[in-house]
Amino acid sequence: MRGKIFKQDMQMFAFFGFMLLPIFYLGYTNKLGGQWNINSIALFILTAAMLLLSFVEIPVYNIRTKKPEFSDEKKELLGEFYSVPLADEMEGGDEIVFNTSITLNLGGFILPVILAAYVAFNNPSFAALETMLIIIMATHLLSEIKAGIGIVIPNYIGLLTIPFALILDPGNAATVVLVSGVLGILIGVITSLFNINENTEGSPSINLGGVGSFKAVYVTVLIALLLTYLPV
Repeated sequence: MRGKIFKQDMQMFAFFGFMLLPIFYLGYTNKLGGQWNINSIALFILTAAMLLLSFVEIPVYNIRTKKPEFSDEKKELLGEFYSVPLADEMEGGDEIVFNTSITLNLGGFILPVILAAYVAFNNPSFAALETMLIIIMATHLLSEIKAGIGIVIPNYIGLLTIPFALILDPGNAATVVLVSGVLGILIGVITSLFNINENTEGSPSINLGGVGSFKAVYVTVLIALLLTYLPV
C-alpha cells in the first residue's frame, strides 16, 4: 500500500484469499449478486481485483502537516503494526513539516465506490441512505488521525450496517450493507480530512481507502456479497 510489503500484508492477503474461495464457488455456480443484475463471475473478478490492487495509490493533492518527533524504536513499532515503511518515509526532507500526499486507493476506494454507485443506481433504497448517514457519523466519530500513519478507523465498523439493514429493509439487505457501508465509511473518512491542518501531527501520506481503512471497506464488500446469496 505504501511501497513496502510487510508480514501483516501477507497475512491479510492470505486471510482475504481464503474468504474469496467460497465467493468464487458462488460466482462459478451463478449464485452471487443476482439481485444486483451483475454477472456472478464479473462480480468475483471485481472483488478479487480490489484486493490485488490495494497496493495502488493515486495521488490527488498535497497538504502541509506537522512532522511528529518519534524515536527510531517507535518508528519501527508503528511501521510494523500498520504495515508502513515509516522509518524510510520520515528520513530527509523538511525536519518540521510533511508535504502530506492525499491519495485514493484503487482497490479500497475507487473500485468499491464504482460498485456501490452502480448498485445504488440500479437498486435505489431509502434504507441505504438512512444507514449511510449513520455510518458517516460513526466513522467520523471513531476515526483517529494517527501521527505518521494517516486516518485510522476500526476494521469492524462495517458490521454496524447489518442490524440496520435487517431491520429497515431485510429483503434488500445486501444492497443496504454495500451502499451504506462502502459510501458511509469512505465519506466519513473524507470528512475527517477537515480536522487536519498545519498544526496537526500528520504523516507522509494519507491513503483514503488504503492504510487505516482498506480492511473495513473490504470486509463490508465481502459481507454484502454473501448476503446476495443468503435468503434473507
